[in-house]
Amino acid sequence: MSLHVGICAAGDGLQLIALNYGDKEIWRGEAADQGVFSINKPDLFGGIKKEGGVKGLLWWLPGKSDQSMPETLAKRLGLTSATCPGFRGLSSFFLTGTKEAAEPSNPPWWSSGILAGLMGNPGNNKAGFYLGANNPYLRTLSARVRRPSIGLNPAIALIRIPDDSNGNAQYASNPGHMTYECLTNTDWGLGEPTSAIDKASFEASAQTLYDEGFGLTMLWMRQTEVGKFIGEISTHIQSAVFVNPSTGKHTMKLLRADYDFDVLPEINPSNAKLSSFKRKTWGEISNEVVVTYTNAETGKEATVTSQDLAGIAAQGGIVSTSQNYYGVSHEALAIKLADRDLAMMVAPIATLQATVTREFWKTTASNVVKLSWPERNIDQIIFRVSEVNLTDHTVELSLYEDIFGLDQASYLTPGGSQWQNPSQPPTPATYYQLGTAPAFMTAAALQLTDPSELVYPEVLSAVTVGADSDDDVNYDLVSNVTDVNGTPSQSVLGTSAYRGTWAFLTPLVAEAQTTVSTLPGLRGSEPVSGDFVLIGTGPDEYTEIATVQAVDEDGFHLNRGMLDTIPRAWPIGTRAFVIPPSTLVVDPTIRSAFEDTPYWILTRTTGGVLPLASAPQVNVTLSERPYLPNRPADVKVNGVGFGDVDANEATELTVTWANRNRILESTQAMKWTDADVAGEAGQTSKVVVSMLDGTPLQTYAGLTGTSKVIPLTDVAGQKRVLISVVAEKDGNESLQAYELMAKLITRFFTTASFVGAGSMMAAASKRERLSSSALFMGAGGMAAGYTVRRISSVTFTGSGATSANYTKTIRRSAAFAGVGSLRAIAARGFDAGFDAGFR
Repeated sequence: MSLHVGICAAGDGLQLIALNYGDKEIWRGEAADQGVFSINKPDLFGGIKKEGGVKGLLWWLPGKSDQSMPETLAKRLGLTSATCPGFRGLSSFFLTGTKEAAEPSNPPWWSSGILAGLMGNPGNNKAGFYLGANNPYLRTLSARVRRPSIGLNPAIALIRIPDDSNGNAQYASNPGHMTYECLTNTDWGLGEPTSAIDKASFEASAQTLYDEGFGLTMLWMRQTEVGKFIGEISTHIQSAVFVNPSTGKHTMKLLRADYDFDVLPEINPSNAKLSSFKRKTWGEISNEVVVTYTNAETGKEATVTSQDLAGIAAQGGIVSTSQNYYGVSHEALAIKLADRDLAMMVAPIATLQATVTREFWKTTASNVVKLSWPERNIDQIIFRVSEVNLTDHTVELSLYEDIFGLDQASYLTPGGSQWQNPSQPPTPATYYQLGTAPAFMTAAALQLTDPSELVYPEVLSAVTVGADSDDDVNYDLVSNVTDVNGTPSQSVLGTSAYRGTWAFLTPLVAEAQTTVSTLPGLRGSEPVSGDFVLIGTGPDEYTEIATVQAVDEDGFHLNRGMLDTIPRAWPIGTRAFVIPPSTLVVDPTIRSAFEDTPYWILTRTTGGVLPLASAPQVNVTLSERPYLPNRPADVKVNGVGFGDVDANEATELTVTWANRNRILESTQAMKWTDADVAGEAGQTSKVVVSMLDGTPLQTYAGLTGTSKVIPLTDVAGQKRVLISVVAEKDGNESLQAYELMAKLITRFFTTASFVGAGSMMAAASKRERLSSSALFMGAGGMAAGYTVRRISSVTFTGSGATSANYTKTIRRSAAFAGVGSLRAIAARGFDAGFDAGFR
C-alpha cells in the first residue's frame, strides 16, 4: 500500500538519516532536499515464504516553504500537483510502488537508475509499497532525522558521539545552541530579539559544551512550554539561564569549576547575617545513583549505575536515587553524569540563608561566593547562589556549598580539645507507628489503577519510623517469613530511611486547615507541598492523616482529616511523621486482613546495628482498612462543624455532611471541606445519637443523601448528646467517624406551675432543680420569670405591662408583685415595691 507519514516540524538544516520498519533499517542516507530514493530489500523478513520484505519508492518531503506535491503522490490522493496541499512546514515521507511513478527529470527528484533498478522485476511493478507477506499487521515505521540548532557558531552546533554498531556516524546537538534557539526562534520559540540576548555568554557556554562532548538528543513537543524545555536542558548540563540585572539581557552560565578562588566576593559577619545553616544528615545522603539515558542506536532506555563504596560501608547498605537524563544518547556521557550527581549527593554539603548588604546587589543565581564565619569555625568555604531576593536595603541569598570547591574549603581549628565523638550505639526505636495501609497507599504500592482492583482480603502493613538521635542512619525491618517447607523464621525485609518526625509543643485543635509555624525538635527532612503528615500513634482508628497544602513564610499549611481519617484535637506531645507521596512506607509483603504480624526494628547508627536480640517485638493486627468506605466529611450540626453545638434555642437538630468515594480518591486526596461526591455503589450513611458515655440513643441508618433532621423529641430529657456520621457499605463501617457534641435545653424544676393568659409568657429558666416548688403567673403583656439557683419556694405575680423577676440566690422564700407599668425587682431578699431593690 501507499503510506504518507508525518515526522516533525520542518526546519532549516533538517536531514532524513534513516528509516526503520519494525526493528529493521530499510534505508540510510543524508537527505536534506526533497527527493525520491529506492528501497529494494524483498528478503528482509525471510522472503516470500516467510514474512517477505520491503520494496518500492521512498519520497522525502522536508516541508520547505516552496514545497509542492509531486504528481505521482498527488494522484494517489485523488488530486493533482496544482490542487494538492504542499504540506509545507511539516516534514514527512511517502512510500509508494513503482507503477506509474513518472516525474519530470529535472532535479532534485531523480537519481540515475532508480526506475531501472526497481522496475527490472515486473513482478514488483505495483502501485503500492511492498511491506511484507503472510502477516496482516503493519510493523512500526520510524524515521531518524537530524537538525542542528541555529543562531550560534554552526561549526560546533553538532557534537560527534560514538558511532553505532554498524560504524555509522552519530551526532548530538549542542545544548548551548538549543537553548539559544529556544529563546530566539519566532515560529515556535519565545521570539526574543537578539538584542535582548547576551550572545557572548551563550557562545562561551556552547564552546565549553562542545569541548566536553556534551551533546543532547531531545524532542520538543508543542504541548510543552518552551520555558520548561529550557529547564530540562539546564538540568541535563547543570546550567543557569537568567536575566542579568546589570545588563537586562538573557544570560547563560554553566555551573563549572571555572572561577578564581582568590577573587571571589566574601560573605562574613561584617556584611551579612545568617538566618539558617544546615548540613545534610546521614538520612539525607544517597550512596548510589542510577541514571537512565536513551540509546542513540535503538531509541530505547538504558541505565548506568555509580556507587560510593565508602558511603555504602558507612551507612550499612545501599541508599539509591535515580535520575532520568533522556536527552543523553550514549553510555559514556551517562556514566559521567552519574558520577557528577553522586559526587553531589554523597557529600554532606551545607545550605544557608544569608541577608547581605547592597554590595551584593549585582549577584545573580549561579554566582559563586566565599563564606568566612568564625563563630562556626569556618575560614573560607565556597558557596553557589541558588536564589536572590532584593529588598529596599538588603539582598537575601539562598546558598549551597559548591561541589567544585570542597577541596578548597578551609576551617578554623577550635581552641582546646572539646570534640566529642558523635557516634552513638544503636538503641531500640521509640518513634514509630505501625498499622494497616489505607486504600490510597495500598493501591499505589501495588501499582494498581485504583483501589477497586484490590483483591480481598489482601492488605499491606504501613511502617513509619522516625530517628531517635542525629546519629541514626537508617533501620532494617525484620519480620517472620515462611519457607517452602512451611518453616517460619525471622528475616530482614529490607533497609529503610527514617521519616522526618517531631512532637507538637502546643495543642492542635480540630479544624479543616491548620498552619504550623514551626516544627520543634524536627529530625529528618522538612515536609514540602504535597507530602503526607501522619499525626498520632496507636490504632489506626485514632490517628489522623494530613497533607501539606503549601509552605511559606507563615509556616506549614496542613489540610486536616484526609483520606479515611477525621480532624482531631491533639494534646501537647503528640508525634507527627512526614511521608513523601513517592515514598513506599509499607512492608511490601502481601498479608491478610485480621492477620497478627510481628516486627523487629533494627536501628542503625554510625556505631553499628542494633542486634536482633536487643530489639523489642512490636505487633500489629491488620484490619480491612483498604476495603472500608471513606468516612463522610464536612460534618455539621445546625451549621456548626467544629466545637460544641449550642442547641439551647433550637427546635430540632439538622445534621449535614459530604459523602466521599474511596475509589475516586486514588490519585488525589479530597479536602475536608470539598463538595459532596457520589459514594461507592451500595454506600450509605448512618447518623448515631449517643449519650456522653457512648450509649446509643437513636440510630438513623441507610441514609442516601447528605442531611438528616433529628426532632428534639428523639432526645428528650438529655442535657448533652454526641452526634456522629458513619459511612456504610456491604455491612462494613468507615474506619473513623466525625463526632460533635450538642448542648440541649436542660432548664427544669422538680415541681413547677406556669400560668399564663392572653399574650403573656410565664417561664422558669435555670439549670438547677428546686428543692420544693415554684409558681409563676403572668397576665396580659407581661412576663414573670424565675432565673436563679435553689430556693425553698417562690411566688411571682406580674400584671399589665410589668415584669417581675427574681435574680439572686436566697435560701427561704420570696414574693414579688408588679402593678401597672412598674418594674419590681427584689435583690438579696428585699420586699418588692416601686423601684425597690438594688440595681
